[in-house]
Amino acid sequence: MTSVIEAQSGIANVGVKAKNVQADSTLTNAEKMTRLDALTLEAKGFKDAIAIHDAANRLMGGAEAAPEAKSVEHVETRGFARQVIDSAAYKSMIAGSRFAQIDVKAAATIDEGIIPAFSGGAGLAGQLNTPQFLPGIVPLKFQPLTVADLLAQGTTASTSVSYVIEGAFQDLTGTVSEKGAIPQLDLTLTRRQDNVSKIANIAKPTVEMFQDAEQFHAYLQNRMVFGLQRKEEQQLLNGTGTTPDLQGLLNRSGLAPAIVTAAGLTAVKIMEGIFNQITALRSVSFVEPDAILINPVDWQTIRLGKDTAGQYFAGGPFTGAYGNAGPSNVSSIWGIKTVITTAIAQGTAFVGGFQECAQIFRRNGIVLDMTNANNNDFETDLITLKAEERLALAVYRPAGFGRVTLTA
Repeated sequence: MTSVIEAQSGIANVGVKAKNVQADSTLTNAEKMTRLDALTLEAKGFKDAIAIHDAANRLMGGAEAAPEAKSVEHVETRGFARQVIDSAAYKSMIAGSRFAQIDVKAAATIDEGIIPAFSGGAGLAGQLNTPQFLPGIVPLKFQPLTVADLLAQGTTASTSVSYVIEGAFQDLTGTVSEKGAIPQLDLTLTRRQDNVSKIANIAKPTVEMFQDAEQFHAYLQNRMVFGLQRKEEQQLLNGTGTTPDLQGLLNRSGLAPAIVTAAGLTAVKIMEGIFNQITALRSVSFVEPDAILINPVDWQTIRLGKDTAGQYFAGGPFTGAYGNAGPSNVSSIWGIKTVITTAIAQGTAFVGGFQECAQIFRRNGIVLDMTNANNNDFETDLITLKAEERLALAVYRPAGFGRVTLTA
């Protein structure tokens, strides 16, 4: 059953998705209404889960009921790490319990670092002054995560997802004369099964760092959870399908035939190759593409493409195309949303109907376990943290996706 925390987090996520849909200029009003209707149903499911917990708490002795979310816009939400810090399990851990588990929906040993020695000299008074300590941790920068947001979302209570797809359709339907033989129509159905895979990591902060709630908050928010999401993104695209990997989109059988651009990489050749794949998906797979993935280096080639007069196709650095009014921050190719990401290798573009043709099924959200009874953690004042999630990727229409190979 969905927890209250998971439901509240889910409502907040629905609100973010609704805002993104409203702001997406590549969608028609009809497409926006369709997606907003689906998000409304999703939000209702989370609200119903909160209501169930509320009723159960009253029946079990009048425990304080979970607050009902009145609307997506007014829900007060907490981040992943803040939910951990405020939880009873975290407080129990601080008080001295040996093991606790926190379920939040939504490795080297780590310490707080060593203050470097001051290298002073004659006439320098640095050793007499107290340094100013700045709060928080300056994190490394990584590629923003995008692929999961392109796909339809779902949940599962099983260890696998099984579904039937139509593998072939032989349509011999025709006109028939009196007493003539009626042509036969043949269908070939195939059952596909995608297993739920686990993505996990562990970390070992010191007790001192664990007791510093703000440092712990930043650490959880920016590293353990983000590590799971980074691996998830890689698996959704490039997973091999060999246990325990997911089978990613790029490694599915039945993809639309790849389009290979003409030799000599130019903006025009890349854009023409992408349009050829768009046309193939529309005319052969009968799928309307909703997104294009492309590497930043290949996007640069497109963005800096010029015509014979030296004009940028997509507009200059300050104005729209050919000096026309309007912004020059183009974010689509042929009117289709374009996602610029290093998750796709340089030299390849990937076109598909992501929402229609594939879906992520989550077995659970992110679960955090923590204990100081692992190995010699108790003796060395360490705490072992483990974060994990489980999910499956179902691809209903592999032919709704296709590569574009960019030939140098």
